[in-house]
Amino acid sequence: MQNNYTELGILNKSEISKFKILLIKSSLNENIKRILTQIGLNSYVKFNFNHVKIPNSKLALLAIEEANDIYNPILLKHCYRTFFWGVGIAISEGIRIDNELLFISSILHDSGLTDKHNHICSQQCFANYGGDYAKKFVLENGMNINNANIIKKAIDMHLYPSVDKVKFGNEAYLLSKGANMDVIGSHYFQLPNEFIKTTHKKYSRIDFKEDIIETIEKLKHKENTRADILYKMGFNKLANKNILDTNF
Repeated sequence: MQNNYTELGILNKSEISKFKILLIKSSLNENIKRILTQIGLNSYVKFNFNHVKIPNSKLALLAIEEANDIYNPILLKHCYRTFFWGVGIAISEGIRIDNELLFISSILHDSGLTDKHNHICSQQCFANYGGDYAKKFVLENGMNINNANIIKKAIDMHLYPSVDKVKFGNEAYLLSKGANMDVIGSHYFQLPNEFIKTTHKKYSRIDFKEDIIETIEKLKHKENTRADILYKMGFNKLANKNILDTNF
């Protein structure tokens, strides 16, 4: 299903059913992994905050400038945390990544929710819009088409609870996991507690929960987009119960 949605990200009846099933399966798999980790039958590579580096390439710095221009401070910090969680998960699972591609994908992934662009939410899926927006941005600033498409695909798919990294690439897989972790607390057990706490000190999540719930509840998301479906399935309850807001 993950490569059959329209460019506008409006799902048909069959795709909606598959998306809902994917949400349920992902939740069950997440609980199993968490329990196995807690009882010592599963483990992840340990690391600290200093192992994650924000790239200082020309394109990364331009993406930061763009993010500073379009995001409010709350959403901007969410995008930074998403990057740190994504890289952390990559380290914990031993996944090789292109640091620049993951960073640009992370820092621009919610452009469709910003005041400058959120009018599109009533017309199409904001994630698909964000993918197109980021692709255009990096192409205009000299990135090759192959890498631009990797960024677009990652942002397009970041609302899925799980992404096949073999089929869609490591960056798409990690952006999805990083964003989900920050919004609803998924995958937190893969990362060291001190890493999470240090990231929160650097990029505070104060007021984030309220802000992200408001973007789902009050923006007029196009019917049958993933944001619309998540809202109808009780997104606010999941966000309200995010363990990152209580234990870290």
